[in-house]
Amino acid sequence: MAIFGIIFFAFFIGIILIFFLKKTSPPAPQEQIHFDSPSDIPVYLADRDAFKSKCVEFMEKFNLEYVHSVWADDHELEIAMNDETPVVGGSYIALCIIDPPGKTVNAMKVKGFLDTVKGEGASRGILITTGYFSNEAINLIEDEPVELVNVVSFLSYLKKFDIYEYSPDPS
Repeated sequence: MAIFGIIFFAFFIGIILIFFLKKTSPPAPQEQIHFDSPSDIPVYLADRDAFKSKCVEFMEKFNLEYVHSVWADDHELEIAMNDETPVVGGSYIALCIIDPPGKTVNAMKVKGFLDTVKGEGASRGILITTGYFSNEAINLIEDEPVELVNVVSFLSYLKKFDIYEYSPDPS
């Protein structure tokens, strides 16, 4: 008889815990960006070459010197940069993703980039996308030497640095 009492008590506690579990709030949604018309979308959010020049221009605002870049595929640009600042300087790696699948960069892509940054011995990594990051991806880089810059942050920085408008690459 005591065993039935214990089972009933455990079942009752389980139901109460499930009830409280449903009261937790979901993670805060990421800020989204919307354009009134397709003509309002800056060229560098859709064109690979314009995106490359805007990413380089963006990182140069942080006193990073461009070394070289290579397109890994149609959507991913890898950029090597150096910071010559004494003591805190070093090499930086950037991964710029234009038009990610589903407009979201997942944790697996961020983990791969984090491993690359550590494997190359870079001081920091910067992952820029014209989309957004999954919550798992955001949680993955806590206390890691990687910065995630989604489309909202990217455009905000460009406006802050007064380089929002696309200007053709002189080279």
